Formats: sequence, structure tokens, C-alpha cells
Amino acid sequence: ATGRHHERGTATVVAAQENLVSIEMIDGHIVMNEVGYICVGDERLKAEVLRIRGNTAEMQVFEDTRGVRVGDRVEMTGALLSVDLGPGLIGQVFDGLQNPLEAIAQDHGFFLPRGVAVDTLDRTKTWDFTPSVSVGDRLEAGQTLGVVPEGQFNHQIMVPFNELEAVEVTWIQSGSFTIDTQIARIRSDDGTERELTMVQPWPVRRSIPEGLVRRRLAERLYPTELLPTTIRLIDTFFPIARGGTACIPGPFGAGKTVLQSLISRYA
Repeated sequence: ATGRHHERGTATVVAAQENLVSIEMIDGHIVMNEVGYICVGDERLKAEVLRIRGNTAEMQVFEDTRGVRVGDRVEMTGALLSVDLGPGLIGQVFDGLQNPLEAIAQDHGFFLPRGVAVDTLDRTKTWDFTPSVSVGDRLEAGQTLGVVPEGQFNHQIMVPFNELEAVEVTWIQSGSFTIDTQIARIRSDDGTERELTMVQPWPVRRSIPEGLVRRRLAERLYPTELLPTTIRLIDTFFPIARGGTACIPGPFGAGKTVLQSLISRYA
């Protein structure tokens, strides 16, 4: 299978330096963190908009840019850099762009070729979906519509996180379906209906809990307990909270990894 993208605008390359490419829009408009594909022959190089200046933008290319020339066509998708959330994630190995490395290795070997796009999730495999709500129920973003057994886990299929208001379930079915099959429909108060499947794309730079906390549908929990590292210098002068974060700065050979190892073994 090949990755799917839809062209929403066209641009052209005006400059390139290593993995940073400057583009100028021909038609359409640019969106921050939008995904575009630089066309080099038959290859499509995936890139993300990092900076916008009027009708031009700078994009970070996630692949080798050898052969990219001024004047090359850029297909803009209008979609933010996103990942697919749905059944089939567990047990797979992905890179930072959610490329399924095992599937790519079977088709292309252990090294990721340039311009190759593979669907993150298997679009042909069927999953058993069991609804946990009924027609007429009103739900908020993030609430569960039903469950899908995935190994030892029950994968919860939820109302999309970007729903701003309560919605009503107008139709829902149970059975064995692919992730792209419609399993339910929801309707907002203004009468707009939305079809739902078992997969939900989500922008990687947008926190899922952020919108839920803002609408008071979820609560942000802050760390309150001390994490004893058993390293007296850290516990005395730089205490770390359980569930919190810490940073270990330092040059090469300073012992950052050794310190991490000590914390992981004895904390």
C-alpha cells in the first residue's frame, strides 16, 4: 500500500540548503506545520512548513534532498503533520513520522528508501467493534463509543477530540470491520452530522488533553511526590518530582548517560 495525500495548493522551490527548502506559493495558501511533497522526478519528498513569510515559506524535508532544484513543484496538502490513532498500533515499530518499519523492510529492505510512503495502519485487516453506547446518547469529545479487542487490551474508540460541543449518536453498528469502515454517526446541535470510523488522525504538535482541559472535560494532574534517586547531590540540591521531568546538560564525556543509568537502576 502507498501513503495517500491530496493536493490543496501548489508551490515551487526557490532555494534549498541541506534539509531546509524555501518555497513560493503559486496557488492556494500556506498553513503553519502543513505537510507538502516536493516532486523530484517520480519521487515525493515529505516536508513540513516551519516558517511563513508572506507568499513564501521554509520547509523542513524529512528525507535526503539530493537532486532538489529551484523550480521543482511542491504539492501542498492543506493538512497538518499528523499521526493515525486506531487499532493496529500495538506491536508495531514506527519511526518519528509513524512509518511502519517492519512493513517497509519487507518491501524495500532495512534501509528506508527516499520517497516511499506506506500506510501506517493495515487498511485491509478487520477488527471486532462492540458499541458501548446507544442511538440517542449524548457524548462529549474523548468519551468512548465502543471497544475493539487488540491482543490483551481493549482499544477504546472515542468521540473525536476536536468536537467542540456535545454530540448525539444517530447511528452505530457492531461487527467486524476495517478501520476505514463507517461504524457510527454523530450529530451536533446545529444539525451537522459526522461519520466516524475506527481511525482518527491527530496533529502531532497539538496536545490531545489541551482542548479537553480547556473545555473542562479532563483534569491536568501535576506531580506532587518526590522521586528519591539515591544520589545525594541530586536529592539535596536538584530534587526531581515523581512523574515530572529533569534535564542533564553537559558536554561529551561528562557522564550524562552514566547518571541516567544510575537513576534508572536505583531510583
